[in-house]
Amino acid sequence: MILGITDPLRFAIDVSAFFSIYLMLSISLNLEYGYAGISNFGKVLFFAGGAFTAGALATRTIMSLYSSEIGSFGPYCTANVVYATEVSKLLAENPGLSITLFIMLLLLGGAIGGILGYLASYPAIRLKESYLGITLLASGELLRIFARNYEPLICGSLGVSVPDIFAWLPVGLKEIIQVGIMLLIAFMTWYFVEKIVRSPFGRLIRALRDNELAAEAFGKNVVKIRMQVLVIGSAIAGMAGVLYAFYTKSIHADDFMPLKTFIVWVMVILGGAGNNIGAAIGALIYVLTERLIMQYKYMITAPFDVNYLSYIIFGIVLIIILLYRSQGILPEKPSKTIDFEKVIKKLKREKSPS
Repeated sequence: MILGITDPLRFAIDVSAFFSIYLMLSISLNLEYGYAGISNFGKVLFFAGGAFTAGALATRTIMSLYSSEIGSFGPYCTANVVYATEVSKLLAENPGLSITLFIMLLLLGGAIGGILGYLASYPAIRLKESYLGITLLASGELLRIFARNYEPLICGSLGVSVPDIFAWLPVGLKEIIQVGIMLLIAFMTWYFVEKIVRSPFGRLIRALRDNELAAEAFGKNVVKIRMQVLVIGSAIAGMAGVLYAFYTKSIHADDFMPLKTFIVWVMVILGGAGNNIGAAIGALIYVLTERLIMQYKYMITAPFDVNYLSYIIFGIVLIIILLYRSQGILPEKPSKTIDFEKVIKKLKREKSPS
């Protein structure tokens, strides 16, 4: 046993899966807030958008294509667990169909996240940051309430089961391969965002963050740039929602409370806003702490619900960070630019007679 954990492999799989999801969320928020200075207090909106997309379409898509093989077990919302189980059996025999469905929903979840980012921010994108933050926060809660009360989406308050998209893999290796794919997608996303922020566009959004008026004076369309950043960040969060749905295999509207947004904010501030490695470290610290608390919560005696212990701990950590190290564990580093002084000296040496 490691640290008293009865099943180290199960624990490692769980930590890796949630780390991959939160890595994508923290990186997307770091792009928006850390580099572009956009206060996105509605990150859960786009995360939920991707999860609801997978929850609403995964089973229904296969049912519509193979209705005769699956059969009828009554109304969808009443028997969605049975339908999801039958779809999983069908996917276990069709690896090609499973992979196609996974890729299709991953891309669709990203597209839905991007569209939600555009629609939710459009009314307030031209206003001050506080108005944009409030609009996004309200939009996230609006989607959750809508999903909780509109049964055709994810069966209302009952939630919906999601089929096992990797049912075709060997039982002993299924979860390991699934988590490996999730980590691969997460690190590819990290690399993609890192390339963005090291590009001329990355320098542009940092300039916009530092001095919006100066950026406008140089002819930059500030509104358009902020919108582009929000759409990219929201698309990444939507893809994270799809991964979450396929890993947990069930989606409930109340899984996407506003608190999820502030958890991601803690990760970014803890790790270091404006530093992608810092955002990844913040996500890892949170996931490890939260999973360890979940592992030992039955052994902890406290005058409150132990499920909220991680929130209390990170609330205290956040206050300490803001008071004594506001730049986070890994502060933002200056972007790599051309050292013109060295270039000029080199040119002078080349031109000078030998």
